[in-house]
Amino acid sequence: MRLFRRGRTWYATFYENGARVQRSTKCMDRKAADVVARQWERDAADPENAVLMSATLSDALNLLLRNRTEQANAGRMSHGTVSFYRTKSGHLTRVFEHDEHEVFKPFRLALLKAPDVDRYISVRRAEGAGENTLSKELVALRAALKLARRAGLWRGDPAAVLPIAFAPEYKPRTRFLPPVELQRLLPQLTGDHAAAVAFMIATSAELGAVTRAQRADVDLNERRALVRGTKRTTRWRTVPLVSDAQRSLMKYALAHAQGVDGMLFLPWQNIRRDLAQACDRAGIPPCTPNDLRRTCGTWLRQGGAAPDLIAALMGHADTRMVERCYGRLPIDDLERRLASAIGQTDCSAGATVGDGTGGFGAFNAPARGPSNAKTPLNPAGLVPRDGIEPPTRGFSILCSTD
Repeated sequence: MRLFRRGRTWYATFYENGARVQRSTKCMDRKAADVVARQWERDAADPENAVLMSATLSDALNLLLRNRTEQANAGRMSHGTVSFYRTKSGHLTRVFEHDEHEVFKPFRLALLKAPDVDRYISVRRAEGAGENTLSKELVALRAALKLARRAGLWRGDPAAVLPIAFAPEYKPRTRFLPPVELQRLLPQLTGDHAAAVAFMIATSAELGAVTRAQRADVDLNERRALVRGTKRTTRWRTVPLVSDAQRSLMKYALAHAQGVDGMLFLPWQNIRRDLAQACDRAGIPPCTPNDLRRTCGTWLRQGGAAPDLIAALMGHADTRMVERCYGRLPIDDLERRLASAIGQTDCSAGATVGDGTGGFGAFNAPARGPSNAKTPLNPAGLVPRDGIEPPTRGFSILCSTD
């Protein structure tokens, strides 16, 4: 290796793969130029080390996105999951690889240490990111580092740079709609929106599947409905409509849905906002689309369905999510079941565990109103049936077309 100067800039001459290379160090200080030139010489002797020294966080994140996109194209995960990783990668790139003036400066993976990750966490907390959000971003970082290590871009250990036991304790939501709350909610929605809610509760359909639902997907004669889920292969499923309430909710959905060109529903752009506002008008706690999906699982569990059956209906690969989130029994039902199991009835005199319809009663659709009108509230009220305990009783709406 030899250094020489042209004007005020130092140049270096060295050999790479047997060929003589001449390159500017872009340094005007000889000692600095010597450091740069010697690193070039080492890289030429060890190409693998050169790759390691030049790999950046962006390289690792691009590996991650390519990997997840390939898996989505192969049907092993949804494109929504790819979007999740793209969003989390964006935050990682923004914080790690941009300075205070938002100028892009690649972050070399070889320099990644635990304090760098701790700084990232502090920055994101200062920006208002919650602990669950941070946990998901660190999941993306961990996955990117693992892929970079496999690809030979990094020799580090993810466990050495990521915080130990950072993930906050998972607290699953328990919100679901009892029948009486559903009776109060539906009249506060437009006909098409109320129909979509009924469809979600009858089938446990996720929001994406509702937007893809077609009228031909529902066969009331066969008592089945196709749910076009795409998160994983098990989410594209045929749901049996086994209970009275499932079938009557589906009749309600078919009667009020206003989709065109074969689609069952119109696009619903602001479903979370509209549901929250409708719940406020109905005087009930707010709910989300996922809470409607949970309602289906909870009602089935209340009616005595086993978790493995509920998991299959909801498109889960196993029972874990049903047991943790979607099919947990409310305390009143748990109390009655325990009492029944040990032969005690004092805590719920005369109560029965099920009503013979899987925890559902009948649900009859009211007459269809104008397309832009609220679903009408029957002046006589939405009358629950008598003689059945509230947590398991069915409900009905008077229908002039029956």
